[in-house]
Amino acid sequence: MKDQYHILIVDDDTFIRKVLRHTLKTDFQVTTQSNGIEAMNWLEQGNEPDLIVTDLQMPYLDGMELVRLIRTSSLFRHIPIIMLSVHEDSMTRINCLDAGADDYLTKPFNPLEVRAKINAILRRLNYQPAVVTV
Repeated sequence: MKDQYHILIVDDDTFIRKVLRHTLKTDFQVTTQSNGIEAMNWLEQGNEPDLIVTDLQMPYLDGMELVRLIRTSSLFRHIPIIMLSVHEDSMTRINCLDAGADDYLTKPFNPLEVRAKINAILRRLNYQPAVVTV
């Protein structure tokens, strides 16, 4: 198991990035990017986070397109993604989950809930079932 997981936060709102960085920095290594293009460039430079938290609505390359690009990449498709959005409707949630997001939170959100969801996803990824020998 790793010493500290690396989380990529992608959001065009500086305040959201700061709040999440502040909430997560004691438990995780945190990198922030302000849009999907910056995030993809960062990934393509050889960086690989353990989990991505991304906003849905961003300029240049929105969260839905970012999710689709990541899910079609042989290098990055395994990275879990949590989507953040102001949209509360079921159809938006369903579309994001169908596109490949692993979870969805509406804004405004409790940053501690984001941390709890990150921990839950990472815990599931690292779950090693006990080997039973007879």
